[in-house]
Amino acid sequence: MANGTTRMGAPTTPTSDQARDMRAQAIRILTSLAEDLTIERDEKRILASGLEHLVEIFGLDSGAAYLCGVDQTPALAAKHGRLGEENKAAPDIVHEALDGDRAVVRSLTDGGWLVAMPLQASVHPLGVLVLRRSGPGNDPPDLELLDAVGRQMGAGIVNARLCAELRTSSNRAEALNRVTAALTSSMDLRLALPAFAQEMSSLLSFDRLIAALVNESGDYIEVLGHPEGSTWGLGNVLPVVGSGPGAVVLNNQAIVQDDLLRSHRFIEDMRLLEEGIRSYMLLPVSSHTRSIGVLGFGAREVSAYSEIVCRRMQPLADAVALALENVRLFQKTRELSITDDVTPLYNFRFFHQILSRELKLVDRYGSMLSIIFVDLDHFKPINDTYGHLRGSRVLREVGFLLRSAVRETDYPVRYGGDEFVVILPQTEGDAAHAIGQKIQQLIEGHTFLQEEGINAQLGLSFGVATYPRDAQTKEALIRLADERMYAEKEVRKSSRKS
Repeated sequence: MANGTTRMGAPTTPTSDQARDMRAQAIRILTSLAEDLTIERDEKRILASGLEHLVEIFGLDSGAAYLCGVDQTPALAAKHGRLGEENKAAPDIVHEALDGDRAVVRSLTDGGWLVAMPLQASVHPLGVLVLRRSGPGNDPPDLELLDAVGRQMGAGIVNARLCAELRTSSNRAEALNRVTAALTSSMDLRLALPAFAQEMSSLLSFDRLIAALVNESGDYIEVLGHPEGSTWGLGNVLPVVGSGPGAVVLNNQAIVQDDLLRSHRFIEDMRLLEEGIRSYMLLPVSSHTRSIGVLGFGAREVSAYSEIVCRRMQPLADAVALALENVRLFQKTRELSITDDVTPLYNFRFFHQILSRELKLVDRYGSMLSIIFVDLDHFKPINDTYGHLRGSRVLREVGFLLRSAVRETDYPVRYGGDEFVVILPQTEGDAAHAIGQKIQQLIEGHTFLQEEGINAQLGLSFGVATYPRDAQTKEALIRLADERMYAEKEVRKSSRKS
């Protein structure tokens, strides 16, 4: 039996290896679930397949899914593995997760754990997933990943139920599948939008279509339009306050505009009229009780849309929410997989991937590539004196300075510890050395931790190597730049002593 129940608190800071493992798990799970949700349309098969992936990837003993009925009573809907203590504990741990709308961890007598996480929907949790891992030394999965899994599977169930309701009209169900598939045909929304617009044109007449997503901070909306190059009156970015899409997001309610010539409410309306749009319809796209974006349709004719059309199209916008959320999750997960944990730079794993790719391009087109190997001087005393937290802040400041010193086509990387690398495509040695000097002057001229009154100074040593002039393999290129960096460091030490 369980020893007790605790809320999932703030996770401890993982090591770099643990962080990479966690990101790898996140990518595998979100990829597996996304594939399931684009294939499965039955909620129990979604649960069964999702549990199978979770048990396999997390190395669990078993998992179970409970769905709420019309009276909100949870009942077992799917399982994977041998049900043990999670089945006995279900009545209280499931209700606790449902009542608190949060993940719950319960310790087991053998040192293992149970995790119960709500399957989130737009209004209330649809049910709960319960996962079991036995034995000591195994920490529960990351809370943010569990939340993403719960939201994604919950959205999948909502989508499956919506599809079930629409099966009474086979043509409409097929259209919904085509539209959703078009939107998920690429994890890049820009690439998927033309196919999505083509499918939508079979359901609705429009001269302009937009798919808009709210940014992370919730203060502006990023707009992608069709036909290519079109926007929503004021460009690719709209403020939430004052714009029509912003009003839809804030109120989570659709807007129908009959004739912009007779009335206009929002800051972009006059510009839309100048561009030939006379009427429009804006539909909220919501996920997990919040608006994440807007689908907009504009027409050159007056009164092209009505409240009836709006109600008919809203279920489709609800279904599209899953696809848009998947795109957002993939983009965020991909960013986590290639960026460093501390700095705003690329990580070690991505460095080797991108360097291998760029070297192949050099071989193919007969160009060149340089790398700069960078090592900070006097960083260890800061870490030892002021602690690792302030040391991490220094590294983060270095990362922003490094990014500002290189071009958009370059790849700044945190190699490890206080070592950094910059990949410079199509750059010969002298130009790379000049960039290295620029980075050196920028770092050495900066005062770190000023807001804390510490006012620390750093030195910087760097080495440059060029492919294929200086080295003919990736390994030799990295080794040579590293050796030249350490040679410069020794020269700088000697000059300081003298």
